[in-house]
Amino acid sequence: MYNRLRSLQNQHTTLDSLIRREEMHPFPDRQHIRSLKKFKLRLRDEIIRLEQSLNPNALPA
Repeated sequence: MYNRLRSLQNQHTTLDSLIRREEMHPFPDRQHIRSLKKFKLRLRDEIIRLEQSLNPNALPA
């Protein structure tokens, strides 16, 4: 599970970089940015679920 969590966190970071890079283009593709952000939110939710399952005594974020 820790490997899965690390993988999701890496993907989340990569998506953040991709979003920033796309936003810096002279004519950014807003639809592409929107889909990247939605995927990033799904990853964040999955990361939170995994963190809570690995540490059930922690308070929710």
